[in-house]
Amino acid sequence: MCNIAGYVGSKQAAPILVEMLKKQEGLAGGYYTGIVTYHEGTFYSYKLTGDTQKLLDTYDILSMPGSIGIIHSRSKAGGGDEWAHPFIGRDPEGNVLNYYVANGSVGYFAGREAENNALSQALEDEGYRYDSRVQIESERYPTLRDGSKVHMSDVAAQLIARNMHRGMTGAAAMEKCFCDMPCELVGLMLMAHTPSAIAYCATNMPMTAGRAEHGMYLASAALAMPEDARYVQQLPVHASGYVYADRYEMIPFKTPVAPLAEMDASALSKAYAIIEDELKAGEKSYSELRKAVKPIFGDAFAPTTRTVYEVLYALKKEGRITMYNKPVEGAFPHLTAPKTIWKLIE
Repeated sequence: MCNIAGYVGSKQAAPILVEMLKKQEGLAGGYYTGIVTYHEGTFYSYKLTGDTQKLLDTYDILSMPGSIGIIHSRSKAGGGDEWAHPFIGRDPEGNVLNYYVANGSVGYFAGREAENNALSQALEDEGYRYDSRVQIESERYPTLRDGSKVHMSDVAAQLIARNMHRGMTGAAAMEKCFCDMPCELVGLMLMAHTPSAIAYCATNMPMTAGRAEHGMYLASAALAMPEDARYVQQLPVHASGYVYADRYEMIPFKTPVAPLAEMDASALSKAYAIIEDELKAGEKSYSELRKAVKPIFGDAFAPTTRTVYEVLYALKKEGRITMYNKPVEGAFPHLTAPKTIWKLIE
C-alpha cells in the first residue's frame, strides 16, 4: 500500500504536493518517498528511503520548478532508495517516456508469479532497463533470469513505455499494462509528450480529484485535499484517463480485469457502522480498520480501501473523528515512519 498526490494548474506544484502527502502518508506510507515535476521540457525528480520530512530535509524540493507534478509515499517492502517511486519508463534507446507512481498490491491477483516473471524478463530482453534491480529474498516481486528482483511498479513503468513506444497514448498504454499485469492498483503518470496533463489508471484502488480556481488536485485519500478543494470525488475505477488544470477525462476499460464488487450505499453503510464500532472500542490504524471492513466483500475483487477512505472522510467532515501520527520503525532500523491513528470524538 502507498499514498499518492498530484497537482496540475497555475501554481508551483511542489509545495502543494508536499502538503497533501504529509496529510495522508501515515495511512499506508512513510517508508519510501519521491516526487517529480515537469517544467519547460525537463523532469525534476528526487526520491529516497524515508518519509516526506526526510525528503524535505535532504533536498530543496520546495523550490522545484513546474506547475504539474506527482508525489508518492510507500509502505515497507525491501531495497533502498531505488525502490522508492517514481519509476522512469524509457524506450530501448534510453529516451524518457514517463515518470510513474502507483498505489496497490497484487492482492486478488496473487498466483501470477510465473506470468509476471516472464513479462519482466521479456521487457529486459527487448532493451528496457530496470532501476530497481536488487538482490533480496522475496517472493512478492518479479524475478529475473539472474535471480535479481525488480519492483512491480518499475516493471509497469517499462511496460507502459513499451506500449507508448509502439504508438499508444498514455492512457491506453496504462490500461493495457493494468490488464496484462493485473493488480489491485491505481497509478498516475507524467509524460514528456503530454506536459499539460497527468494520466491516471485504476482497477479498484482510490484516487480522489478536487478542483480549485487555479487547478486540479489528486490524492489517494480525500482527507489530504487542501482547504480550497471543491467538488471532491473519487475518480472512476476500471478506467484510465487524463487530469488537466480545468477538468478530467475518463475512458472506461474495454475489458475489465475482473468483476468488481460495488462500493454502493449498502456497502458504505455497513462499513460506516463497522468503523464506528471499531473506534468506539479504541484507537485504530488504517490497516486495522481495513481488516475489519474486508469481510463485507468476502473474497471478491473489491474496492475495500476506497470504502474505508470514504467512511473516514465522512466521519472527519461530521467532526466525529480526529487523528494523530505516531512514529514507528521505518524501512531500516535507523529510520522512522509516521503511522496515523484514528480516534472517535465522543
